Amino acid sequence: MLAMAEFLRMSNPIQHYAWGSRSVLAEMQGRPGPTEQPEAELWMGAHPSAPSRVQLAGRQCGLDEVAPRLPFLLKVLAIDAPLSLQVHPASDQAREGFEREDAAGVAPDAPHRNYKDDRAKPETVVALTDMWLLAGQQERDRLTELAAQLGLPWLGAAAAAPFPVRHALELPDDVAAAAVRACVAAAGPGHDTAASAQEGTVSLTPAMDPLERARCLIRLLSHHYPDDRGLLVALCMNVVHLEPGQALFTPARQLHAYLSGTAVEIMGCSDNVLRAGLTSKHVDVPELLRIMAVPQEPVVLLETRETADGAVRYPLWDPALSLTAARVTPERPVVRESSGTCMVLVTQGAVTASDHSAGTDDPDTVTPPGAVGAGNPGGAAASSGARRGGTRATAGESLIRLDGPGTVTVRGEGQIFLVEAVPPGHA
Repeated sequence: MLAMAEFLRMSNPIQHYAWGSRSVLAEMQGRPGPTEQPEAELWMGAHPSAPSRVQLAGRQCGLDEVAPRLPFLLKVLAIDAPLSLQVHPASDQAREGFEREDAAGVAPDAPHRNYKDDRAKPETVVALTDMWLLAGQQERDRLTELAAQLGLPWLGAAAAAPFPVRHALELPDDVAAAAVRACVAAAGPGHDTAASAQEGTVSLTPAMDPLERARCLIRLLSHHYPDDRGLLVALCMNVVHLEPGQALFTPARQLHAYLSGTAVEIMGCSDNVLRAGLTSKHVDVPELLRIMAVPQEPVVLLETRETADGAVRYPLWDPALSLTAARVTPERPVVRESSGTCMVLVTQGAVTASDHSAGTDDPDTVTPPGAVGAGNPGGAAASSGARRGGTRATAGESLIRLDGPGTVTVRGEGQIFLVEAVPPGHA
């Protein structure tokens, strides 16, 4: 990785998945909306399929060229429709599956390939708005009660089984189809109208009791994925609400699906996903069942830690990684000692990030390394967008500083997320 103390402005790709919003990312970035295509994810990182780009030494290059081993991918998720039910493999499962499919001659880009690489895909999501998701498996006694309230014999049978989620996934096709129809009938009228979704009536709310929530979940999923047996699996799962600022870690082998909301997500750089439904993509239930944890982990929101300057730190799966959310004001800049890569995402407002590892008394007058003054505008500082005092970013933009110890200062007015990756031996 290059030693580069200045902050570089990042040009970040947007992924146009069908479940994305046509307004959220555009509004965040100050672009007109609604957009022509749905905008689901803003990617910030060195993922080889869609790397961010930076200006360095007078040329634009992919972040995968200068930081190919960046150990995380940061995203903004704009969820307008439910995502697929999915499980990510553990590290050993990913290696075994990748080698197995390679040996079988499955092409790397084959639609039916399950293991795109040999890495795990841990992920932590932090809600920017109210967010709803599915995770793990509900307690069996709660499922028994819900089955009686909704009048769903199949759900009662699932609750009595050793592993209700598996029971739902292994129902014969004709039985599953009948069970989906019974669920839709139990949810009541309005489930099949596009107007009800557009008017917001197919929306989960914190005020709902468990029965109301289950009926709303049925209406929501059957609207977006008619006749999909993933609905049966979803009813066996925990419905989780995150308030803005709350976070959840999804461990390997945990069944989960995001339903709605806007969030920041940090994850390992992997494409390994096993899907169980609620998608038009490849579904491999036997392989998913093979790697899924039994029992499922309980759902516990992350315990955050507030730092002395009022920032909120979220624990991550790797001690060499840190994620911090902070409010920056003119009277209260964010200052951090950094020994490695540092990425700054702005979700509201505008800030300027600078590194004064050169040791000057006034960080606002620092000239980043590589800058050669006004007489040579082609230097690294000019090409990266850096200025005396740092590099500016507004909402929906991000900056990155690559390697080397230094003091990072973020000034301005806005909300930021700060990701730091500590070099090996420094964690």
